[in-house]
Amino acid sequence: MSSINPVVQVAQQLMLGSAVKQNHALEHATIVLLSRKFPEVRLSGISFAAGFFVFGDLPTEAILPTAQEALNLLRTTQPELAIHERCGTNLAVAGMLTGLSAMTIAKLRRPYSTANNVILASTAALILARPLGLTVQRYVTTQTPNNSMRIEKVSPMTVFGSPAHFVSTDNPEAAGLFS
Repeated sequence: MSSINPVVQVAQQLMLGSAVKQNHALEHATIVLLSRKFPEVRLSGISFAAGFFVFGDLPTEAILPTAQEALNLLRTTQPELAIHERCGTNLAVAGMLTGLSAMTIAKLRRPYSTANNVILASTAALILARPLGLTVQRYVTTQTPNNSMRIEKVSPMTVFGSPAHFVSTDNPEAAGLFS
């Protein structure tokens, strides 16, 4: 059973604690492997300190062995599976960078604060956002799972009318807020 209490769960989520980051890496790797096995299924996920959701119409019995395989690959030969092209981190970085660049240009004195310059700065920000988003994933929002992390179970459910599975993990070493 997960050793992280609800208060620590919320704190881990808000502070992007190591349990969340390790589950985020495992979520990405699991989704990559599931996508290879079920290329016709559209998949997405979200991570928490206690585990992660996999959204998509998949057979429940396929999730656990795939997550176990993903955990092993992350720890051994393929740690790069933690980084995913379609991660929400990339969207967040793009949104922040674009908004900040547009605001910065708009606050400049004329002739620099033109609509053309705002558009140019926003476009440049979007171009920079892709590699920056991948870098933020690598160093901020994901972490290779430690050796104490274990996958406990997979629970099928329906979330907002869509099929989903929650992969419960236990990670005693990541239970502390600043692990």
